[in-house]
Amino acid sequence: MITQEKIDEIKSLLKRGEPEGEIRESLKREGFTKVEIESLFKPHHYDMRSWYLVLGTVKILIGLYIFLKTNSLLILIASCCWFVAYYYEVQRLNRLKN
Repeated sequence: MITQEKIDEIKSLLKRGEPEGEIRESLKREGFTKVEIESLFKPHHYDMRSWYLVLGTVKILIGLYIFLKTNSLLILIASCCWFVAYYYEVQRLNRLKN
């Protein structure tokens, strides 16, 4: 079992520029299992939902304005892509939770 003190030490080594491979090798030499080591180096998953939602809303408003002025649906349709991206981001994060 890896203690919180060891986790903090590993994070500080990574921040100082220590290569991940060398840290993994030193943990193997100390007797940690592969599963424990992998649990320390999980990739960070970004949450872009709020950006997609805000950009989709702004672009919809701009698209509506342009549609009323010029009867062009191009920006209005293209702005829907942000809402589709928002939907897929929600689905991706739900899969990661499970």
